[in-house]
Amino acid sequence: MISQKTFKKTLSALVGVGFALSILTAQALTVSPAKAELTGDPGETISGTFLVINENDADQTYYTSVKKFEAQGETGTPNFLPSKEGLPSWIAVQEKVTLKKGERATIPYTVTIPKEAEAGGNFAAIFLSTVPPSAGEGEVSVGAELGMLVLLKVTGDIKEDGGLLSFVIKGDAKTITSIPVEFRYRFGNKGSDRVVPAGFVTITNTFGGEIAKIDANTSKGSVLPNSVRGYDLRYGDKDAPAVSAPFFDQVKFQKDNFAFGMYKATLDLSFGNKSSASKSVSYFVLPWQLLSVIGGGLLVALLVLVALLKQYNRWIIKQARAAAK
Repeated sequence: MISQKTFKKTLSALVGVGFALSILTAQALTVSPAKAELTGDPGETISGTFLVINENDADQTYYTSVKKFEAQGETGTPNFLPSKEGLPSWIAVQEKVTLKKGERATIPYTVTIPKEAEAGGNFAAIFLSTVPPSAGEGEVSVGAELGMLVLLKVTGDIKEDGGLLSFVIKGDAKTITSIPVEFRYRFGNKGSDRVVPAGFVTITNTFGGEIAKIDANTSKGSVLPNSVRGYDLRYGDKDAPAVSAPFFDQVKFQKDNFAFGMYKATLDLSFGNKSSASKSVSYFVLPWQLLSVIGGGLLVALLVLVALLKQYNRWIIKQARAAAK
């Protein structure tokens, strides 16, 4: 079985990729699908099922529990919390299931939306564990957990209130020596449902020519209500040498990944029904290590040329004097 920590990292990845995976597999337990996206009216009861496969080498009893989840920091990592309010209290699922080695079972569940439920997004997870849920208040069960995310949208007048908070070059650098360039933007959601920003970062050179277009949300990561999420983007595939790397390693990298001059990166986002936002940041690429080598080479070439011209002039003068005798 995977550890609880590992499972939380896995679910964090699911959130980060917009719940793109259709099946979540652990070493000894499989739960499918990894998420259920539901929409319902106040007062409606929604029924669903999920598949559980025991991949242990022995019979196993799995106990169910339901926890809500919310944003943890700005990384998109979900924070799972026991709760007897909101969506966890609306979900009904059997308390446990015992499966023989290799056996699979379809587990039914229902979501009963209260008539007074407010419009918007509600988020929870149905977990399965080899350890029974704690009965006492404040007690913590220790055991492996795996489960399915439940993303419920309650219909009605859903509040949309969010937008782009910032768009910067990481480290607030204005001058860099080479690509790659790393960007970061922060998106705030004060609405009542999750938001998935979509768009591109367009990079133009000194002359306004487009040199790159980067997907602003490749993972299709969501921003949960009343939270802020940061998205990291990058232009350039190869990692630059460390600052402490040898001088000529820097020169070679700058030559192979040449960039010089003023550049502008423009982020264009769309979100919600018809909302959009745009921000730009400019930066200057100055590959001084490469330029110093080129400059030094040109200087040496110039000195050699001057020396050759002087030698040639002396030879001409010598020839002229010899002819005048």
